[in-house]
Amino acid sequence: MDQEKLLTSLAEKTKMEQESDLGDLEQFLTFTIEKEFFGIRLLLVHEILKPVLITRIPNVEDYILGVINLRGEIIPIIDLKKRFHNTDSDIYPISRIVVVMLEEKRIGVLVDEVKQVVKIQKDFISYTTDDLSLNYSKMVESVSRYEDHLILNLDLEQIVNFVSTTK
Repeated sequence: MDQEKLLTSLAEKTKMEQESDLGDLEQFLTFTIEKEFFGIRLLLVHEILKPVLITRIPNVEDYILGVINLRGEIIPIIDLKKRFHNTDSDIYPISRIVVVMLEEKRIGVLVDEVKQVVKIQKDFISYTTDDLSLNYSKMVESVSRYEDHLILNLDLEQIVNFVSTTK
């Protein structure tokens, strides 16, 4: 009987430790572009859309696909594949537009495939320096490990600032 109480006590203590460790976790929505894994902080994700009609805009950078009308709000759509690899994205049934919210502005990011939401301990997140290739420049804020993948976590503020400077 005493052993059962001890096991129950240990189980409760372990559960409390796990719950207290939740503060040491970051959550990311992961997706792929050209079979590379990327992440966006889950708190920034507003919604995920199936591909919709994108209206092209003349005289903008080639990685800005255009805009969509999302319930009356005009949202610019960025093609990260074009930005990172200089090749146009093919839109497939598994492609998605990830709409993110930054400082009361929404922007859409076209991705090849949304994978899952992952919880990563802060110890497994390495913040980047300027040593990354110029293609990614300052748009990647950190790199994290999840299972057998390295995930490049995007700095969406940089992407949005980059887009707003092109207008």
